[in-house]
Amino acid sequence: MGLLDFFTKRQKLSTVLPQIPFNGQVAIQQGIITWQGGDNISFVRDGYSANDIVYSIVKLITDKAKLAPFHVYKVVDERAAKKYKALMSQPDKIENWKDVEKLHKKAFELYTGDARLNELLKYPNSEDTFGDFVEAWCSFKLITGNSFVYAKMIEGGNNNGKPFEMYVLPSQYMYVLADIQNFPPTIAGYQLNYGPLWNFTKQEILQDKYFNPQWNTTGNQLYGQSPLMAAARNLTRSNEAKTAAVASFQNGGPAGVLFMNDERFDPISGQQQAQALKRAVSEKGGSANFNSIAVSGYKVDWKQIGLSPVELDIIESEKWDMKALCNIYGVPAQLLNDSDNKTYNNQREGEKALTLRCAIPLLTGIRDNLNRKLHSDWGYRGTDIYVDFDASVYGELEANKAEQVEWLDKAWWIAPKQKMDIMGLEIPPYIDENEMEKLYIPSSLQSPDEFQPLTLPNE
Repeated sequence: MGLLDFFTKRQKLSTVLPQIPFNGQVAIQQGIITWQGGDNISFVRDGYSANDIVYSIVKLITDKAKLAPFHVYKVVDERAAKKYKALMSQPDKIENWKDVEKLHKKAFELYTGDARLNELLKYPNSEDTFGDFVEAWCSFKLITGNSFVYAKMIEGGNNNGKPFEMYVLPSQYMYVLADIQNFPPTIAGYQLNYGPLWNFTKQEILQDKYFNPQWNTTGNQLYGQSPLMAAARNLTRSNEAKTAAVASFQNGGPAGVLFMNDERFDPISGQQQAQALKRAVSEKGGSANFNSIAVSGYKVDWKQIGLSPVELDIIESEKWDMKALCNIYGVPAQLLNDSDNKTYNNQREGEKALTLRCAIPLLTGIRDNLNRKLHSDWGYRGTDIYVDFDASVYGELEANKAEQVEWLDKAWWIAPKQKMDIMGLEIPPYIDENEMEKLYIPSSLQSPDEFQPLTLPNE
């Protein structure tokens, strides 16, 4: 069943929370409707949908994030699992991803005992793949600071209370119902302003959000702060610069005025000469007449009355806007055709930074919030089931093989078997494994006891 069908049937459930039109201070079962939608609607409309830089940045991040598949695991080593989670909380500090992969295998094993959950991580609903689902989740969080996921629950049977379908809801139209009777304010429920007001219980919605320091008495801090809030001035400047450039091209009118500047010129009797000059200049336009010369029998002058986008410094300002918006999201500017950083090494390091600083933190948020809801409200409380993403799909995290081989060739103190493990290679069956565990010292090396100083001949 699609989301539209769900909304049709959802009308029967409207008694969960009464549908009361928003007036900013309406109490709903000890809750107050808080609202950030005005800003969020603007961020979607004027940011992602209307600004090519923001669109490109968000698309770059989400295209990277949705590559990683999610799987269902079972925890087999709790200590290793905690160590793995601690390492993944700072992915940019990890030096050897092979060790992380080994730690993950030690902590978890694939679990196929829950067919419903495994299927949900392939197709969360009848319309999306899980990659589409991750893309929508990440996009809303990057644009508005919040992602809201609705889980439709199974009613009855062995899977009672477990999610049957999941949908990412449009965060720019979501209300948070805040319970302000206690301190600090907590979430009492949610509403979606999508035509009528669709009501959801707190248990049905998973909210993933960025930190928001802007507290107020009505629970504003229960929303995440959009990165575009901090970049609002840059976004406005970028949009206005584009508007000015388009206006210059489309509605700028004549760039200047060409006029006779000769004492002999009579405005009345000289009209024929003025028309001839106008015709001569017009005929010399176009690439076929490049460097050709228009001739006038009178002295003429030119007065500029408009500025080009280059003279308005619009092109240069867009470069700075791109870098500023990239900084907000942590995206390397060279991945967006920054002409100052277009070398191969910069591109390679840029892809790695995009994965470590942008994609993996978003995926970690998805993983942690999914597991939080599964083990609280979504039917898996008290189980050792764990949902996680597979980071091995990101080849840029692997060490540079050429540099690795060069270094290992000099590291005689590392056994060949360990070198093969570091390189991620299997030992060929025709090689004795015992021989691979021995240390092979180069003949040019000697111990300190055997060292003989070099004797120079007398000069």
